[in-house]
Amino acid sequence: MQATHRILPALVLAALLALTGCKTAERAEPPATEPPAVETPATETPATETPAAETPDDDAPVPEGDITYAATGVRPDKIIAELDGNTAPAELLTYQIGYSCAYLDYTMQSYDMGPLDLDAELPNGENAAQYIRTESLTLVKQQLAVENLAARYGVTVSPEDEEELAEQRAADLLEHGEDGYREEVRKLGLSEAGYERVQRAGYLYRALAAASRDPESPLYQPEETLADYARAEGYLTADHILLSFLDPLTREPLEDGVVAEKRAQAEALLQQLRDADDPVALFDQLADRYGEDPGRRGNPHGYTFGSGEMVEPFENAARALAENEYSDLVETEYGVHIILRRPLDAAAAAEAVRDAYFDSYFLAEVERAELKLTLDIEKMDVAAIYGAIRAAQGET
Repeated sequence: MQATHRILPALVLAALLALTGCKTAERAEPPATEPPAVETPATETPATETPAAETPDDDAPVPEGDITYAATGVRPDKIIAELDGNTAPAELLTYQIGYSCAYLDYTMQSYDMGPLDLDAELPNGENAAQYIRTESLTLVKQQLAVENLAARYGVTVSPEDEEELAEQRAADLLEHGEDGYREEVRKLGLSEAGYERVQRAGYLYRALAAASRDPESPLYQPEETLADYARAEGYLTADHILLSFLDPLTREPLEDGVVAEKRAQAEALLQQLRDADDPVALFDQLADRYGEDPGRRGNPHGYTFGSGEMVEPFENAARALAENEYSDLVETEYGVHIILRRPLDAAAAAEAVRDAYFDSYFLAEVERAELKLTLDIEKMDVAAIYGAIRAAQGET
């Protein structure tokens, strides 16, 4: 059993890329829906004493076999981080450390990179354990930010997702029984309340993303804003006249003689465009009459796409054009194309990037927020925690 992990798991992939010396591509940052509270982003502040109002009862018994306490001597309910008044107990960091280590170890071995070595030195001078600790704190910060954003906008888990959570818990109880369920949760480094909190954060993120698609929500962005974001992300709109080299029924390659006829026909169509006073208007007529792309019926004004969504020769040719400019003949595995780059279809682009915009908005909110750490954070040793989790799960 594993806690639902839906809060932008690309962060864990970023950790893997950093461990292997790769870099992730930068994305355009959207403007905040609201002005940021702090102009200069800050990720963490120096550790301080836990605020008195948040201090747990140190005399209360620690649950038997608790991984956080066994590995670090820190109570699982001890506050180790705070974000705009929302606090994270030590067990949340324990879980994120275990999750990040296990995920990276599995992925590295899947790519024949060997098991995760926490002592491995990275190009920036950190070792893997230090890097994972930083990334795990970022995941904790994300969870707190999700909860804060949901509270700010009055977003809650949908009834359908509440039902899914209940069904998932019922299935876990049926599989493991009450005591077995608690034991499986313990092996993740969590209490039942902590496990539910991690799960609900994933569903809250889903609800926030859904709210960003609701025109009545303050998270909803107008078409113009999203179209500008799409342009910055490299989206474009292009139409084409395709003369296919594939049999329309079998999708098998046509005979060489037929392909030669298609090339000759494409040359003739291209010449008509060159001779036309209004080649854009003629392009529509020729595409409607001669084009053999069945998908064009659903996209009569062209396709709106981002990087990597089209075959490379088509995309490269489209990007080389100015708006309302047409190409020479371009051949792909599908046939021969004449491509017309159109002005960006703002409505199509907005819908194409709406979810990506919200993801980027959320990450920008996380960057702007200030994570405050307590003194106990220094005791949260990655190797000790991961070792305790592996031992609890019967691994060596």
